[in-house]
Amino acid sequence: MTVPSVVTRLTHPTVRAARKLRRRRERHQSGLLLVEGPNALAEAIEHLQQVFVADAASGQSRKVAERCRDAGVPVMTVSTAVLAALADAETPQGVVGVARRPMTDLATVAARADLLVVLDAVADPGNVGTIIRTADAAGADGVVLTSGSVDPTNNKAVRASAGSLFHLPVVDRVEVADVVAACRSAGLRLVATMPGVARSYTDLC
Repeated sequence: MTVPSVVTRLTHPTVRAARKLRRRRERHQSGLLLVEGPNALAEAIEHLQQVFVADAASGQSRKVAERCRDAGVPVMTVSTAVLAALADAETPQGVVGVARRPMTDLATVAARADLLVVLDAVADPGNVGTIIRTADAAGADGVVLTSGSVDPTNNKAVRASAGSLFHLPVVDRVEVADVVAACRSAGLRLVATMPGVARSYTDLC
């Protein structure tokens, strides 16, 4: 069995290119994003372009790296320090991937949807990722984020989405007026929610 060489330099071209994806501008220009942890990588495997696994990784992280390699995804073994420089989590889970974000547009999503979740000016990336994950579990057909919301490809948002970002259509950077117009054109009923009101959303179901 051939022991893979371990990349220890942050200046390695593949590592350096991946680290650039921590910047929003780079993610938007390239259409790529970072994915952390074995569970998220397993969900994103069809979209992965590159995987980095720490030489000290074990368990699920090592297993998912092997799955990626078997699926034809390039896998690079890196030092723990390099992996930590790629990861955003305080305690990295031993594996990080570069994935191409599934792209779609508002008109396409709205035309095919029975239920859309629209987030207006939601600034916390963890909340955005959690809502994407919850919308996926609840059977929604997509999530739309207005221009005032946080970037859903933010590392924390991607982590919190637990892979749902890769199989639930997510559209961002759209204006509220365009969302309203697209939903009305598709025949969708618009319901606004906010905390502290007396009426429950269940009254409309």
